Amino acid sequence: MECLWSVGRPATVSEIVEALERRGNAAAYSTVKTILTNLAFKKYLSKRSAGRANQFEPRLTRVQFENELVSGVVTSLMREYRNPLLAHMAEELAADPAAVAEFEALLSNRKKGRRSHA
Repeated sequence: MECLWSVGRPATVSEIVEALERRGNAAAYSTVKTILTNLAFKKYLSKRSAGRANQFEPRLTRVQFENELVSGVVTSLMREYRNPLLAHMAEELAADPAAVAEFEALLSNRKKGRRSHA
């Protein structure tokens, strides 16, 4: 995904392999093709024919992708492991006063939003 966002246009598997090599992250053509195809199947990328190759393009911005990814993981954890997740978050936040303040502000804003819709 990072390579596609940095290219800024639809790219072929070969172009992504080259971009990865320039970054020092060499990967086999077949591996990159499989990953891009899977991401297209999951609707994170669009895929279209370009002659004998396929071009891939992100369907989401980096922020949208990150939000969707985190939301999926956290929703699953909240459903199955709510108490351990909350305990872990409390432990992590407690070590960082700025993170605590940020979390409290986010929580306060969410509560205010719910009151205005009630």
